[in-house]
Amino acid sequence: MKKIIIILAVVLAFGSCDKGFDEMNVNPTKPTQISPATKLTYIQLYTGGSNYVATLFWSMIHMMTDVQQINITSYSNAFTYKENHTADLFLEQYKTTVKSIVDLQNQLEKSTEPTAETDLAIAQVQKVLIFSRLTDAYGDIPYTEAGKGYLEGIRFPKYDKQSDIYANMLSTLEKAVAVLKKGGANSYGSADLYFGGNDAKWAKFANSLMLRLALRMVKVDPDAAKTWAAKAIAGGVMTSNDDDVFVKYENSSDDHGPKVNPLTKSFTSRAANQVKISATFFDYLKAHNDPRIRVLCSTVTGDTAVALQSGQDINDFSKTAANSKPNIHIFGGSGVIVYDAPLFFQTYAEVEFMEAEAAVRWGLAGGNAAAHYNAGVKAAMEELALYGPDGVIPPSEITDYLAANPFDAAKGLEQINDQYWVATFGNSLESFSNWKRSGYPQLVPLNIAASLTGGKIPRRFTYPASEKINNPDNVAAAVANMGGDELTTRMWWDK
Repeated sequence: MKKIIIILAVVLAFGSCDKGFDEMNVNPTKPTQISPATKLTYIQLYTGGSNYVATLFWSMIHMMTDVQQINITSYSNAFTYKENHTADLFLEQYKTTVKSIVDLQNQLEKSTEPTAETDLAIAQVQKVLIFSRLTDAYGDIPYTEAGKGYLEGIRFPKYDKQSDIYANMLSTLEKAVAVLKKGGANSYGSADLYFGGNDAKWAKFANSLMLRLALRMVKVDPDAAKTWAAKAIAGGVMTSNDDDVFVKYENSSDDHGPKVNPLTKSFTSRAANQVKISATFFDYLKAHNDPRIRVLCSTVTGDTAVALQSGQDINDFSKTAANSKPNIHIFGGSGVIVYDAPLFFQTYAEVEFMEAEAAVRWGLAGGNAAAHYNAGVKAAMEELALYGPDGVIPPSEITDYLAANPFDAAKGLEQINDQYWVATFGNSLESFSNWKRSGYPQLVPLNIAASLTGGKIPRRFTYPASEKINNPDNVAAAVANMGGDELTTRMWWDK
């Protein structure tokens, strides 16, 4: 990570300039282009967020509360259903990762280097990750014209339909896999924070991301969902926790740039009695005697004994009896603070649960839903060891848990997606998107929803006010296509 900070000092020079490289002084004895490896490092770091402030509001205060994994007692429950700060994800990503990945793609398409084809395939998978997160949060977004202000002078990009974006993302992943499976050399090496330049792991990630996108479409286009899911599984998805996609940060409380896991910093920026585990989440873990309860939950003093804790009800934002209402444990806020905690984008556990669902729905993945479900639970518990000693769950406890909570085919989809909700704790955008897609867990809206959102839980983020001012015609076209720009407006795949 020390090397990364030095790299960022260089990369930020182009990342903070809206006009790109044209304003940089050019030394005729030096290269005028930054290497693809340096650019990829910057892009991967900033995909997780430039700092904790933006992440705090869209990820923690909104999405994690929307899916009732946590409560923030320092805000009224009305705040979590309002549109404040939902613009942060859009504004941050378009000015950092979007314009940078488009620039990298342009550079590699013109390159004559022998590694350019494989470099480009990896960049394309990264691009799909970035845009899939944005479209799943907002719906229709700038896509084909995004990030081209400097390259092509497109200052006011059109908003592409989500259905078109999905079609292009899936096709892009398919083409990238074909290149990555050739096993050609790439120039990234250790600058690739996910896999160290391992083509095989990138191919698995591309297929796993394809499977995620496929399942998003089950309600709007079930035939296409099945076709793409089958293609992804046949192509080879993640097979162990070694394939997880995450960024590991520095072990420092400093927040000058993306040094620290922005989620950890978000939790530790709040007072000890402000960040609470929701009763919805806590009670689910407790009812199933889930060993993850002591890993994720603790009192203000860091005690993880379940008997000392009670979950924070979604309509109770009082700060009384602070010690009895569980805080975040290994993620910060109380107990163990892991500043260098991994920030996950996709995990093997998620993939196993998706394969289990594909087995239930279509008989795919060998048709053995129970085996994939068990593998998913085991992987989700084992990966917590990445947070240090407090995250380790002994194998015997995992075995006991599966024996006490066996897969029930009659409740297959509910059981699988409830586990997905637990496994994606901390990856709020994925928890939120999968809840919308699957309907699980079954959540009850806040009382205040009756007056703020027509009694409904939010289903998307609204467009930034700055976009409505600066790019009004294209925003208006997107709003007309989606049927509104409300927190409750349903996007294309969320039918």
